[in-house]
Amino acid sequence: MKRMTRALRPWTIDFHVAQNDATVRGSGTHDKPGKHCPVTDPNGKLNIVRDAGDWLRDETGRVTRKCQHICWNGCMFPNELLLRPQTWNDVLAVLIQVRDNHGWHA
Repeated sequence: MKRMTRALRPWTIDFHVAQNDATVRGSGTHDKPGKHCPVTDPNGKLNIVRDAGDWLRDETGRVTRKCQHICWNGCMFPNELLLRPQTWNDVLAVLIQVRDNHGWHA
């Protein structure tokens, strides 16, 4: 993760927070990384708050503030999940933790 983020960080202006269950699906190259799952999914493999730091901090641990937008990537979820208020409460809680842990203050 550190190697990848170091290589891609200079071109990253939008950071989409997501959780991933690490399942492999499909046979192409784009559809192998796993599927997104709700932020509170017990099968989620990422520590979202910790792992966000790889994108939002440089190699020395200093906050870069180079990302112009931070948002939750919910594009792959059914409407039923997106219509639940608790889904958005959970998302907001994680995004606030990312902000608080990585110096993202005005």
